[in-house]
Parts: sequence; structure tokens; C-alpha cells
Amino acid sequence: MNTYIRISLIFLSIITITCSKDSDVATDTYQSSVSQNSYNPPSTASPTTTTTVTQYSLTVTAGAGGSVSTSGGTYDDGASVSIIATPNDGYEFSGWNGSDSSSSTITITINSNTTLEALFSQVETTETTSTDTSIFNADLIDFNYYLHSSLPDEWITEFNTIMNNLESTIPAYKRSGFPESMNIYAWNNSVPSPYTDPNGNSMQGASISGNGTDFWMVLEIPDDEFTNNSSHRYSVIAHEYFHVYQHSMSPAFSVGSDGEFNNPNAMDVKWLIEGSAAAFESLYIQENYGINYFEEGQAWGVEADVLSDPASYEFYSKQDNNYANSVFMVLALVKELENVGFSPEKAFQSIFKVFWEQDPKNSDWKTKFEETFTIDIDTFYSSLASYSTDMSLIYPSSTITVQNIINDTSAISEVSAETTSTETTSTETTSTETTSTETTSTETTSTETTSNTFSITVTAQSSSNYILSGSDQNGNVSGNDPSISAKVGDSFSFNVNSPGHPFYLIVVSNGGTDSNNLIDGVSNNGASSGTISWTPTAAGTYYYICEYHPSMLGTITITE
Repeated sequence: MNTYIRISLIFLSIITITCSKDSDVATDTYQSSVSQNSYNPPSTASPTTTTTVTQYSLTVTAGAGGSVSTSGGTYDDGASVSIIATPNDGYEFSGWNGSDSSSSTITITINSNTTLEALFSQVETTETTSTDTSIFNADLIDFNYYLHSSLPDEWITEFNTIMNNLESTIPAYKRSGFPESMNIYAWNNSVPSPYTDPNGNSMQGASISGNGTDFWMVLEIPDDEFTNNSSHRYSVIAHEYFHVYQHSMSPAFSVGSDGEFNNPNAMDVKWLIEGSAAAFESLYIQENYGINYFEEGQAWGVEADVLSDPASYEFYSKQDNNYANSVFMVLALVKELENVGFSPEKAFQSIFKVFWEQDPKNSDWKTKFEETFTIDIDTFYSSLASYSTDMSLIYPSSTITVQNIINDTSAISEVSAETTSTETTSTETTSTETTSTETTSTETTSTETTSNTFSITVTAQSSSNYILSGSDQNGNVSGNDPSISAKVGDSFSFNVNSPGHPFYLIVVSNGGTDSNNLIDGVSNNGASSGTISWTPTAAGTYYYICEYHPSMLGTITITE
């Protein structure tokens, strides 16, 4: 449950486990809370008056596959009620009937009779990793917001939007050994730090801090970032949330350490820890704000020794401005993984998610590295010698999305082996066939080329439009309900993340989503979360549409 509070009091800090720009690793201390209470003497009694309070009813139900934290009741006008939707095993939360929110945890203000229904969808069983799933449960970590009054309203609005997006896209689940809730403290450093630790020291910087049993997020936003409209004032939110995501997957990540490998059961590899978080924040900003934060925030800081001595960036004591070198190594690892058959999405997913699910430790991280990426760490470090420190040469595509990365289900493929030139080798044109008419280009015309596969991400921020991002036979696809096209034999892979808006492929635009209007041969048609696959077999005009909102409609043109 997210609780939004504006305060100017104080709280916490202890061991800085992971941190963002301009933050350091702190030492162990003891945590407690400090509060200030004022005493008000009893006042002289005054005549009582009777006030009529308007009340409204709230009805909350759960669809098949899940439950809700409350069934509702009768509340005073203006009351605030928090509701949590929890999916059963084999299901996932997909949205609300009665609310446009895509978050499974919502807080509503009662000002009329209200009915809400939590919706859930069944998920396909996927191959599990070696992670001990007994340490996890199905509940998301609860966040409590303490946002100081020194922060502009615009930042607070964006903070809430970013947190809702992140919790929906890369949910951080509760697990044994990690707190079920986390407080987030944020303020503008134009004022003295309003929060202190139990020893009276002011909290500073941006970090996930803890004392071994409790953890909290600190977001001190420099005032000049507001003045200069710096993207970092928003990207730091994604950076620190990603560390929570890492904590939720890897118990070793939460073990107290000094950043110098002195605890074999902890995890201290800086370039993998911070490089992942900083690369993630850049992808998030690129996707949601259209800003190349790799260029703005990191490319300028790459040093030559990242090519000659990459192992030095395993240590937090190594200088790494804005984690530029750590990000460089992550992007280089993506390229190396592409060389051995990973898609870009699968490469990032392996770095952001799969590796941490293996719970790597200082004692075994190199082994887990090779198991996850299929290449050993020494080979990767050696490969960096062939790179340039110009990060722009290895920027990821501007069309890649966090949803596609986290939800990618592709297998590692031997792409290069499938695209050899065996069909046009000299064995077809031996020296005995001397005339040019016997080796005309008609033998290798484009009719022999393989079909294309187009990947398109589908999201929805309201009940007005689907938002598509990807490619079709004409190039890039983006925007609200855009038209898309392909040829017979091409394939579409729609990566859908649109809770409450089931995505259907249909034949007739006004024919609804009855079974007789659905396109044949579509896998997972009507999903609101997951991958919908379709290989057109006949030319014509088709459509995509939302089951509940017919205005969310787009055209698909298939040609021979």
C-alpha cells in the first residue's frame, strides 16, 4: 500500500547498501525513529453542536483468480480507503472495473457510492530458474511515501506516476529476510535535511539504506536539478527502485557488506550492481520522456582503463563518475550476448533479472555469471579491449522498452547460423558454366528471402487508446492506435501490458470480440498481459480492439 504524506519531520538511515549518483557506502549503525510531539492543554468546554455527515457506500469484489483486502462498507464523505488486489497462484492482476488505475494497490477518496471489481488473468507456466521460490510470496512490497513540502508539486506528481509504472512493470515482491514495507523519504536540498538517523546525523544523498532488519529509500534531490530541468531528478527514482527490485530477488544482495568483498555471503560487484541500476534508469527515461540519458548522464564519464582493467570496477572504492564505466560495461555485455544469440531484450533481461534470481554472492558470482550469460567473466573482460570508450557506439535502440525486456520469452537463437550464404555459393556456378546467362540473378531474387517477425509493445494509460511501439514492414510503429502492416507469412509478436484492456485481433471492426469475429490462428488472443502471436495466412484488412472500450481500435493491413 502506498501512503502519501507531506511532512517536515525526521526519520532514519544506517548502512547504505546501494546508491545512486554522488552517494557513498556508509558504515553499520543502529536504527530507531525520532518523532516530535506537542502537548495541548485541555480547553474550556464549549456548547456542543450536531453536524450531519454525508456517507457513501463502497463495494469491492474480486473476479476469478484473486482476492481483495476489503469488501467495502459505509464511509464518511471524503474518507480515504486503500485497497489491495492479490492474485492467486497461476494468476496475475490485470486491472480494475470502476477505476483506470493499473496498480494492484489503490487509494480512493470516497465522495459517491462506489463499486470496484479487481480483475485477474491466468498466466502461462514458464520455465523456472534455480532460485529457491520458497523465500517469495505473492504480495508486493508496500511503500510509504514521506515527501517533504520543499518539493515542487510537479515533482510529486511525477514521483507518483513513476512509482506506479515501476510497481506495475517490474514488481518487487516480499520475501523472507527482507521487510514487507519500505519508507521513502524525499526532499529538496534547498532546505536542511528534515530527516535524521537515531544518532542525530542528517540523512543525505540517494540510496537504499538499512540496518540488517529494516531498509528505507533516501531521495535528496539537489535544488539545481529543478532549476536546470535535469532528468536525474526523475531518473534517480527509477535507479533506487531498481535496487529494491534487486533486493527482492537476491537475499545475498541484502546482506550487510563493505563493498570490498570481505563478506563471502554478500554481493559487492559494483559494475553489475550499479551498472544495472544506472542502465535501467536510462532506459526508463528514454522510454517515458524521450531523452537519451545515456548521452546526458553517463557517456561523458567513460575512462580508458575500463578497457584495460575492467576488473577494477568490481570495487566500490574505484572512482566511477555517475557510474558511467559500470553502465558502459553493461552495454558492452549486451553486445557480447547478442553475438552469441541473445536478442537485445533477452540480453537486458538476463542482466536485470535472471542473474539476480540466481542469488549471486561474492563467493560464487563468477560461476553464476557464466551460467546466466554462457560466457565466462575472463572472456568478457578480454573482449572489452576491442571496444572504444565512445559509448554512443553501443547505445541500445531507442525503441526498446522495459516491458519488452522484463516480459521477454524468446529463446537464445543461433541467428548467424541461419543466415549463411549457402544458397548462393560458387558451387552453383562452377567454371564449366561459363556463360553469364546460366547464372542470372533470378536464382537469388527476393522471393527466396525469409519472412519477417515484427515485435510491438502494447500498453494503455486510459480507456481512450492503445499505445503501440515497435516495427512493421514500413518501419517504426508508435503512438495511439496506429495502423500497422505486414505481408502474408510475416509474424507479429504483440507484447501486451494493458491491465483492464484485453487486446483482441478481429476480422470486422464493429463485430465485437465474439468467437466468430476473432482471427484464426492467433495465440493468446485477448490477453491483457503477455505475448499475443499471429502469422497472417491471407491478405486483407484486420483490426485490433479492446474488449471493453471499442474506441481503442486500430487497423492491420496484410498484403501478399
